[in-house]
Amino acid sequence: MPQAGAIRAGRAFVELFADDSKLVRGLKRAQAKLKAFGESVRNMGLKLAGLGAAIVAPLVASTKVFAKMGDDLAKMSARTGFSVETLSELGFAADLSGASMEDLEKSIRRMQATIVDAAQGLSTATDALTVLGLSVEDMAGLSPEQQFKLIADRLAEIEDPTLRAATAMDVFGRSGTKLLPMLSGGAAGIEELQEQARRLGLTISTEDAKAAERFSDDLSVMWKVIKQGVFVV
Repeated sequence: MPQAGAIRAGRAFVELFADDSKLVRGLKRAQAKLKAFGESVRNMGLKLAGLGAAIVAPLVASTKVFAKMGDDLAKMSARTGFSVETLSELGFAADLSGASMEDLEKSIRRMQATIVDAAQGLSTATDALTVLGLSVEDMAGLSPEQQFKLIADRLAEIEDPTLRAATAMDVFGRSGTKLLPMLSGGAAGIEELQEQARRLGLTISTEDAKAAERFSDDLSVMWKVIKQGVFVV
């Protein structure tokens, strides 16, 4: 009878999928294993994503440091006439002396202004050079780096600390006193610190600084384009 057959088939279906059925228990175990496998894959993916972030983040940070440092040195070189190599080494020397790159640049630019003022006959500038036993003619024809080291030599020869500090301020401006520890050894002392920077691999080349400057400029342009795009939207 079809109806009886249907009833028996229905009963068999219910029994087959009863809670205590071996098939159901097997399917549940398989389901649990699949779920556990899915969780492990998910966790592994999260760990790999975290690992990727842990690797990428320092690389991005390092790239920013490279771009900023190189860009700053390239632009500072253009402003002062000092080579990038010398500036990176003098930056190391200044740091050991408790001064900063900003102090160094301010002092260099003030020194150059003092030399120009002396050439134009300004008494305060000529007097500052006279205390050092120097004249405009002594500074003429020298590179900015050579002028800096010559003045460091003469400052180191002044025994009176008060006069030395006052003269440093007259030539280098207020930031000049911050450079006195670096200048105390004269040109030889500065060159020794530069050699130490070279041995430690801290010298940055002009080529690297220019590359960093271009990279920094490209990033700046890209960011401006992105911001403009967001503004338009």
